[in-house]
Amino acid sequence: MSCRDDSIRNFGIIAHIDAGKTTLTERILLETGQLRVCGAVEEGTTVSDYLLQERERGISIVSAAVTCNWHGRQLTLLDTPGHIDFTAEVERSLRVMDAAVAVFCAVRGVQAQSEMVWRRARNYGLPGLAFVNKLDREGADFAGVLAQMGELFGESRPIPLAVPLYSGERMLLGILDLVKGEFGEIGAGASADEISGALQEGRRRILEILAERDDAMLECYLSDSFPEEKKIIAAIRRATLANAVVPVFCGSAKSGWGVRTLLDAVSDYLPSPAERMASSAGKKCFSISETKLASPDGQPYAVMSVVKTVRSPWPGDYATVRLYSGTVRAGMVLVDANREITWRIGQVWRLHAADAEEINEASAGEVVALAATAESPLPAFRAGDTLVEQGGPLFRLAKMRFPEPVLSLVLEGLSAEDRGKMHPALAALAEEDPTLRWKSGPQDGQCTISGLGELHLQVVRERLRSEYGVSTRAGSPLVAYRATVANATSLSREFRRQLSPTLAIQAQVEIAFEPLSQNSGAVVEFPFRNSTKVPEDCCKAIQQAVTEFVDGENHLGYPLTNTRITVQEVSSQSPDTSEPVFLTATRLALDEAFANAGEVVLEPVMRLDVSSPAEQIGAILNDLNARRARVQQVDALPGGGSRAVALVPVAEMISYATSLRSLTGGRALFTAEPAALEVRPDQGK
Repeated sequence: MSCRDDSIRNFGIIAHIDAGKTTLTERILLETGQLRVCGAVEEGTTVSDYLLQERERGISIVSAAVTCNWHGRQLTLLDTPGHIDFTAEVERSLRVMDAAVAVFCAVRGVQAQSEMVWRRARNYGLPGLAFVNKLDREGADFAGVLAQMGELFGESRPIPLAVPLYSGERMLLGILDLVKGEFGEIGAGASADEISGALQEGRRRILEILAERDDAMLECYLSDSFPEEKKIIAAIRRATLANAVVPVFCGSAKSGWGVRTLLDAVSDYLPSPAERMASSAGKKCFSISETKLASPDGQPYAVMSVVKTVRSPWPGDYATVRLYSGTVRAGMVLVDANREITWRIGQVWRLHAADAEEINEASAGEVVALAATAESPLPAFRAGDTLVEQGGPLFRLAKMRFPEPVLSLVLEGLSAEDRGKMHPALAALAEEDPTLRWKSGPQDGQCTISGLGELHLQVVRERLRSEYGVSTRAGSPLVAYRATVANATSLSREFRRQLSPTLAIQAQVEIAFEPLSQNSGAVVEFPFRNSTKVPEDCCKAIQQAVTEFVDGENHLGYPLTNTRITVQEVSSQSPDTSEPVFLTATRLALDEAFANAGEVVLEPVMRLDVSSPAEQIGAILNDLNARRARVQQVDALPGGGSRAVALVPVAEMISYATSLRSLTGGRALFTAEPAALEVRPDQGK
C-alpha cells in the first residue's frame, strides 16, 4: 500500500486519567506553532477538550484530532480519554492510528488505565513511545516508573533515551538527551562530571539493549564506542518499528520540559503510514493488493475506514475517516461496503479539535473529516465501516469491536417537548458512540439508555440537555444483565387458528438454540430462506421476531449473548397465512425453545484497580470482600502507595466512587473495565 507522503506521522496519545495527555497535546500545539498561548485543563481552556462536559469536569470524554507540523513532517495526533467509561473513543482511535505515545505519571507510575490502553495498543501491533510526565511534582520517581514499564511492556523493552538529573536533595536539575548528548537545565546546573557520568552510563545501557538484536550495535557495545547520531537513530527506529523496544522520554508537559525532544522522537522513530501498512500488523487490517485497487486510469481507488460520525450544529455533520488508499475530494461519490449506502461528499476538512479547515483533497495516510451539505446529508455510517470510491472493489476492512454496556438508566422527558425530542437526540448520540444503547420504554414518554458506567450515563444526560435542549429526570442505575442458554435444543412449534368452518390459518417454525463461548455475542442464522417458498414479507416477520427476542423482548427481559439461534425450517399449509401468523408462531417457538434449553442469567463483572496510600489498603480490601469481590493481586506502588486488583460484579459497584471517597477521605483512585459475564448467583446451569 503506497502513501504519497512518507512525511506523515499519525499517533494517539494514551494514558490513565490525569496523567497529562491533554496538557501534553496543548504543549505540542504550542511548540509546533499552532497556539500562541497554552490553555489549562483546570481552567477549561484547552483546544482538545472542547465539549462543555469536558471543560466542566476537567477530563477528556471524546477523542480530539489535531494536526500540526514539526520540522517538515505533518503530525496528526488524537488526544484520547483516560476514563474507562469512554473506552470506545480509545479503541477506534487505536484502530486507525499508526503508533501510540503512552503518558505515565512520574508520581503514580503505571496506573490501571495506562496498563489497559497499552494492552489494547499492542493488540493492534502499534509501535510506541513513552513519556514520563510530571517530573516537577514532589515524589516523582523516574527509576521506579521505568521498572514498572519493564513489566508492562513485556517483550518490548523500555529504552530510556532521556533521563532526569537530580541534586542530592532530589531537586530536579535538568533532563539529559542521551542520543544528542544535550543537557537542558531547569534548576541549578549540574556539574560537567555529573553530566558526563550520566551520559556514559545511559548510552551504555542503550547499546546493551540494542545489541540483543542488532549486530552493528553489538560491535559498538563490545568496543565501548557510541555510534554517530544518524546510525544510533536508525538502529533505534528499526527496533521500535519491530516492537522490540519502547523509547522512553521524560519531562513536564505543563512546564514544557522534554516536549521538543519527544516531538523529535515522534518524527525520528514512529512509522509513516506506508511503513505501518507494510508491517505484519498493518496487513491484518488491510490486505487488498494494490493492483486490485487501481482504477482504469491507473490511479488507486479511494478506500477509507470510518472512525466516528458527529451530528453537530457547528461546524456541521461530518464523518472522521482514515484514508488507506487513493485521494478523496469534495464531490466524490463513496459507497459504504458494509451496507452499500451511496453518498456524495460535500467538503473535506482537516480537523483541529472542534474547528475545521476546508482543504481541496486528502491522500492516503491522512485522517480527515468528510462533511455533509444540505443537498447531501450524512448517512448513518458506523465506526469501522469501510468506504470505497464508487467503481472500486467492495471489500471490508477489519471490524472494530467494543465492550457491551454494563449499566442502564431510565430517562423521562420533563415536558412534552422534551419527550418529543428525546428519541432523535438519543439516536444521534448513539450513532456517535457505539457503546451507548437506547430503546423506548418501559413506559410511555420514557427511554432506557445503557452504557459503560455511571459517568458515561451522566455525560449522556448532560449532552442531551446542553446540545439538544432535552431536560430529563432519571431513575437509579440498573445492571445490564444478559441471558444465555445452558444446553443445545431444537423444537418445532405450530400455530393454528380456525377462523371459520371453511377458513383456517396455520404456520410452523422450527427453532434451535446453542450455547457459545464467552464474548461470542448473539449469532442468528436463517438457513430456511434457502429452502422454502415462504413469501418475503413472512420471512421479514420471522426475522423481526428473532431480533426482538435477542434484544430483550423475552420473558426474562434481558438481551441474549453467547447464544446461537437458528431458524431451521418454516412451513405453512394454509394459503391465507400472513405475516402476523408467522410472527406469532416464531415467538411461541422462541419462548418454548428458550425454556427447554435452560435459561441462564449472566451478570457483568468488572476488573477493578484501586490505588491508595499503603495504610488504607486494608480497609479497601475489607470493603471489597463485602462486595463479592475476588481479589487478584495486591502490590506496592512508587511513592509508598499500594494497589489492589479485583473482579467485582457491577451490581456491587454502583456508587462505588462515593463509597471509596468516604472510606479513604478522597485519597484513593480507581478504574474499572468490563472483564467478563458470569452466572448470577441465583442462577444455575
